Amino acid sequence: MKKRKDGRYQKNIYIGRDENGKRKYKSVCGTSRKEVETLAAELKQKLGKGIDISSDDTYGCWKKRWLTVQRSLQTPQQYKTLERYLKHFTELEPYKINKLTIADFQEIVFDLAAKNPTTGKPTAKKSLKEFIATASRVFEYAIENRAIDFNPLKYVKISKNAAKKKERRALSPEEQKLIINTPHRGRLPAMIMLLAGLRRGECLGLQWADIDLKRNKINVHQTLVLDGNNSYIKAGAKTEAGVRKVDIPTVLSDYLKSLAPHSPFDYVVTTTKGKLMTNSAWRRLWESYINCLNLEAFNSQQGKIVGIAPRSKYCPDGIPQVIEPFTAHCLRHTHATNLFYSGYDILYIQHQLGHTKPETTLNIYTHLMQDDTEAPAKKLDDFLNRKIS
Repeated sequence: MKKRKDGRYQKNIYIGRDENGKRKYKSVCGTSRKEVETLAAELKQKLGKGIDISSDDTYGCWKKRWLTVQRSLQTPQQYKTLERYLKHFTELEPYKINKLTIADFQEIVFDLAAKNPTTGKPTAKKSLKEFIATASRVFEYAIENRAIDFNPLKYVKISKNAAKKKERRALSPEEQKLIINTPHRGRLPAMIMLLAGLRRGECLGLQWADIDLKRNKINVHQTLVLDGNNSYIKAGAKTEAGVRKVDIPTVLSDYLKSLAPHSPFDYVVTTTKGKLMTNSAWRRLWESYINCLNLEAFNSQQGKIVGIAPRSKYCPDGIPQVIEPFTAHCLRHTHATNLFYSGYDILYIQHQLGHTKPETTLNIYTHLMQDDTEAPAKKLDDFLNRKIS
């Protein structure tokens, strides 16, 4: 140990040899001998664990390395989602990954909770958890590669006052009737997602050979991946449990039977030219479909308007907004809700939806049970009346 001209103490620690066999050292400095000895001990401890303390790579460098790996493991859409989540921590990219602290990330998370720069609104708690989890995976990757031994994201907190994400809604019986009875090109995928619970990609990847109208089943074994304005078929589903055979009700079976015969290898849902759907083609179809449903609902109400919305893409002719626009996933959620209220058990619903974990299905049950507090008591009453009365 030596005392430098600036009054601080310095000690050089031998850390190994470089590719040419030359000895390498790492310097630690402090205002006192005790501080330097403490830092030197920590350094030697890291060496003993196999940590590469000669690495001065930045967080941005490790982020790029991790994303390179993910590009081959994720679908294009999933990869873009990871990139979007990590953008919230862009300001930390120039800093060395081994120098970043809990406070560095905590400050950003609290700022996002107060206001998301993209939306201008508070960030939902669920979204904050996803941002933190994604950045945490970058640190875990660096730990696996012996670059660091600490992940600050594990200790980042989310404020109790963080906004709650709006629950995905289930469609009302009236809206479901509207879907079943309103002619439109979007009616076909909407009915499949509503009545069979398929994800959008699973629905768009269906071929007629996958639909067994004799047994009223759909074989889900491939999905359409939307990559920008390109698309391609990928074998399998979102999860291993996603490859399944789902039951379909008679109303959907009858509707599919009413359609003109198709080659078994034809895709069920296509563009107007008979090609695979793309992002832009799907967006145009869905906007047109919601507008059609809104117009139908407006006409059926005969002037009984439920709130007037400003001109929008869903009411381009200035027609009041009489139905709340919904996404494709709302249809799948509605299917799960229908199964729940029909009395199906959790294992059947889990299989029908293709959930890998029963917890995912249980979350639906919990949410619906909170909304239907009278149902459990009624079921018990019915049981006791049958068995005891």
